[in-house]
Amino acid sequence: MCTVERFGGIDGNAALTSAAAVVLTALLLAEGVTILDMGGLRTPHMVVGFVLLPPILVKLGSTGYRFARYYTRAPVYVTKGPPLIWLRLVAPPLVVATVAIFVTGIALLAVGHNSDTLLELHKISFIVWGAVFGVHLLGHLAEMARSVVRDWTVPGVGVRIALVAGSVIAGVGLALALLAPIHGWHAANQGTDP
Repeated sequence: MCTVERFGGIDGNAALTSAAAVVLTALLLAEGVTILDMGGLRTPHMVVGFVLLPPILVKLGSTGYRFARYYTRAPVYVTKGPPLIWLRLVAPPLVVATVAIFVTGIALLAVGHNSDTLLELHKISFIVWGAVFGVHLLGHLAEMARSVVRDWTVPGVGVRIALVAGSVIAGVGLALALLAPIHGWHAANQGTDP
């Protein structure tokens, strides 16, 4: 059995994408709660933001792989076909907005609350991201729900679980490693608007 088949091939890639999406949805809900009270929940907002980074990289990697395989004309990916056109249209702004949110968030931690421009870019990125993510989530929600049950039968499930769980563990490790700078950021910016 070739390596691709051992990991489920195209179905394994779809299962990895869905597994990462389930984890990301849960983490994004937690991040959404922190936005309700940025004055009191800035630390959890920043911590969850860093936990999100590795799972987002897994999701971008799995969808990027499908994209590359389809456009390089791999027969099995061509046969499966592309996502619906409206989902393909929201993908580029979703990726750009996602990258912008995290780049500006990391930059804000690095420079402190000293950049109104970075803060505005972070907020604008979030607004754009929220709109396109809503469309993206609605377009994939049924597929994601089906995959929670179905994907356990696709070869390579152990590797996918390890990859997604490992990304969450790496995110938690990253967030814990950055707790001191996060607390330092708060100490230096007491009383400033988020």
